[in-house]
Formats: sequence, C-alpha cells, structure tokens
Amino acid sequence: MSNRIKSLLRYGIPVVIAAVLYFTAQIVDRSQANDFTGLFLLMTLAMAWNLVGGFGGQFSLGHSIFVGVGSYATAVILTTLGWPLIPTMLVAAVMSALIGLLLAYPLLRLRGPYLAVGSLGMAVASYGWMINWNFTKASQAYAVPPAGQISLQETYQFATILLLVAVVSIIALVRSPLGLRLVALRDNEAGAASIGVKRVRTLLPVWALSGLLTGAMGAVYALQSGSLTVDATFNIQFSLDAAIVCVIGGLGTLSGPIIGSFIVYYLRKYSADFQNYALLIEAVFLVVVVRFFPSGIVGLVSKGYKAIVSRRADSSSK
Repeated sequence: MSNRIKSLLRYGIPVVIAAVLYFTAQIVDRSQANDFTGLFLLMTLAMAWNLVGGFGGQFSLGHSIFVGVGSYATAVILTTLGWPLIPTMLVAAVMSALIGLLLAYPLLRLRGPYLAVGSLGMAVASYGWMINWNFTKASQAYAVPPAGQISLQETYQFATILLLVAVVSIIALVRSPLGLRLVALRDNEAGAASIGVKRVRTLLPVWALSGLLTGAMGAVYALQSGSLTVDATFNIQFSLDAAIVCVIGGLGTLSGPIIGSFIVYYLRKYSADFQNYALLIEAVFLVVVVRFFPSGIVGLVSKGYKAIVSRRADSSSK
C-alpha cells in the first residue's frame, strides 16, 4: 500500500466517522446527545493530556487550569464583549494555549515527580486565585449568557468537531519530525540530547497544542453546563481523569485515550447505581489494569495479535 493511500486512510477515516456522528445529532434525543457530548469531551481531554503525559513522558496534574480558563474565558467574553460564539471559543482556546506556554516554561525545568507536584501546585494556586476573584463572581455560579445557551444537539456537534480536530492534529504531530523528537526525549533523554534534540524547545509547542485542545474542550464544557463554578471547572479531577483514561487505554498511543474514555465513561455511568460502591469499582478496575496490563488495553490487544500471528507463522512453517 502506497504512502499516499495510507495517509488518506489515516486522515479520511476519522473525517468520515466525524461526519456521520455530526449529522446524527438530528436523530438523537437530548439524553443521548448529552451522553455523547460528555464522552467526546472526555476523549478530547485525554488525547490532549496524552500528548504531554504519554508521548512526552511529562506527568502533568495541571490540565484542570486549561479547562477552567477555556470555560470562564468563553462565558466572560460572551458576557462582556458580546462576540459571536465561534470566535469566542477560538479565543478561549488560544488563551489556554498561551497559558500552557507560560506554565510549561518553568515546569519543564523539573522532571519526574517534581514536575507532577509542581503542576499540581499551579493548579491549586489557580483554583485559589479564581475562587477569590470578583471579576468571575468568585465562588458564585457564573451563568453563560444567552448567546452561549444552545441546544444539546448543537453542543454535541461542537464536541464532534472538536474531537475530530484533536484526532487529526495529534496524528499529524506524532507523525511529524517534532513527534519523533518528542518520543526520542521520552525514551532516552540523554541519547536524544546527544544528537541535538532540545528538551524545552521540543516540549513547548506540545504543551501549547495540549493547552489549546484542552481549552477548547473547556469552552464546549461551558456550553454544555450552562453555568460555571470554580469548584467544577478548575477541579483537579479533570487532570486525574485524563491520566486514568490514558493509563487504562494505553499511554503514548493514538487509540488508547479513545478506548479508555469509552471504558471509564460507561463504567461510571452504569456503576453510579451502586452509589457508595461506584468509586470502589472504578478503583479495583484501575488496579487490575495497572497490575496485570501495564501497557493498557491497547497493549493487551497488541500482544494478543502478535501472539496469534506468531503462532500462525510457526504452524505454517511446520
């Protein structure tokens, strides 16, 4: 198969799937539209985090900042400036990307657990600042103005487009020279540095793209929620959810965040009926995956496929 055909399939399949999902918005009911929106936003969040945490090996716990900035920027711009919805969401995403650059520059001087703790400290500091800032009504609920109060079906369409953008942009980055340098840094930083790969210079645009996608996710989350609180939008749980999804699905893989999002989202949905046992069920599932399938579901499937191919090759050679 030629490289051109592979490229067409690589980008064409997500576009076709997204087009089908986009036009199904007219036939799904409100409950289904809300579920699909939540699922797609979780996928986008996990894929954005996976750029930094999976492909880059930088375990960040600060992505809740980007969600909060994207959400509040959307609501505040719509309220104070009265801009159209789509330009507002784009500006909110760009603001998150810029903040991603500002946070990444000092954080990338840290490594391993120090980076995780440093990013967590920034997330906690951002939460403390926002909850005392009167400009965003401090700890009170901030209602999204009428311009952002769209139907659940329209929100579902926004989430679909955003997920497509995330998939295509991440595929393009991973397949690019920047993506190769990123993985080289993750696998062997000293070896990558010896051939001229600059750590900070390589990671800064990756953090910017991760912040951009997460901020856009926060903007759509604001439309879905209708009103915002600092407790909800700057919640550290967003960062934890992204990490959990990627660990279950497969860190540093393209399909891992998508598979992990399906599992986590519907595991939470159907285990919610068990009330106090819901968190225990999720915790046990996570421990089992980490203990027995450290490469995640994608790694498990890949090993199974290779074992079957190897067995067939051995049997045919006899």
